[in-house]
Amino acid sequence: MRILFITGEYPPQPGGVGDYTQRLAQHLTIAGHEVITLTSVKGHWQLWRATSRGDEALAAPRGRASWRLVAAGRLAQVVRLIRPQWCHIQYQTGAYQLQIGVNVLPLLLQRTEIATAITYHDLLPPYLFPKAGPLRTWVTLIPARTASAVVVTNPEDEATLRAAGLQPRLIPIGANIEPTQSSARDRAVERTRLSITADEALIGYFGLLSPGKGVDLLIDLVAQHPRWRLLIIGGAATTPTDRAYAEAVQQRLARDGLRDRVIITGHLPAAQVSAYLSACDVIALPFRDGASLRRGSLLAALAHGCAIVTTPPASAATAAALTGAVQFAAAQPNSFAAAIEMVLQSAVMRDRLSEAARAVARRFAWSTIAQAHLELYQTR
Repeated sequence: MRILFITGEYPPQPGGVGDYTQRLAQHLTIAGHEVITLTSVKGHWQLWRATSRGDEALAAPRGRASWRLVAAGRLAQVVRLIRPQWCHIQYQTGAYQLQIGVNVLPLLLQRTEIATAITYHDLLPPYLFPKAGPLRTWVTLIPARTASAVVVTNPEDEATLRAAGLQPRLIPIGANIEPTQSSARDRAVERTRLSITADEALIGYFGLLSPGKGVDLLIDLVAQHPRWRLLIIGGAATTPTDRAYAEAVQQRLARDGLRDRVIITGHLPAAQVSAYLSACDVIALPFRDGASLRRGSLLAALAHGCAIVTTPPASAATAAALTGAVQFAAAQPNSFAAAIEMVLQSAVMRDRLSEAARAVARRFAWSTIAQAHLELYQTR
């Protein structure tokens, strides 16, 4: 079977959706299928074929790449030239620069032999024009109403789509960073490299900088706790709002004299991310909309057996899946600080959370995720 993935980001570009797409493509290839990924970089199309040795670059389609609505016809033409049995859109509004050309792609392919699927990595609506209101949600759901199959990655989004009269299939994501072998000595080396002293606690955050992920809350807490250091494993995201937020974070660190206590790594190779996750005492993820299984950063921290403090999920199903494997705390300074301090003070608690986190992560094996996709594709 030839499967085409369409994604607004793909390695080496930073972003969780791109990492997810690459991992899924690799495992579908292992299962014996041909997987090609179409993305764009700086206005040019890029094509990748997954192989057992990694990604192989293919000759890219000619012409300027665009996700804009006016370019949707050209996008459909590119897909038809590749001739996949399935065209599967990995959808996250921000990854497509808030453009909506990809939203109408399933509609444009309806009269072809190409089946279409869409995976919603979030349901954030695109920007259209001032006061667009409900039209933004309608545009977000166009591909769900016209594609052959609809996938969501978490119970919260599943409930939202079902309330809209749709029948999505829930297929979870897996960890976007695999753990590397990390001994106590390796951990000590990384902490020394970061200049973490024996009496300091290293609080880790993993992910791109955006307003909804609560990095500003963590900076507040570090400013109030002199023996805490914050390691932000990641950097700025691509949307204008996220870039502005990241710049504001940098300005605050300079203004408040926190640059020596808050380390922002920028985009890193997977092995270094793994090493840093293992070096932290606590991973703090204060998502303002609640912890969700669509968060690759959370899945990666679970896979590494980290002691995690995060915010309560919006859905009971997600809360049940994570209970005992993370420490929940409201995204409020006092509550979140108290939860971090409680975990730091108890080695027994950290060990218990670590063991439970790894057990939860084993439920999200990539081989299982790939098999669920193949079952989906075989429905047509």
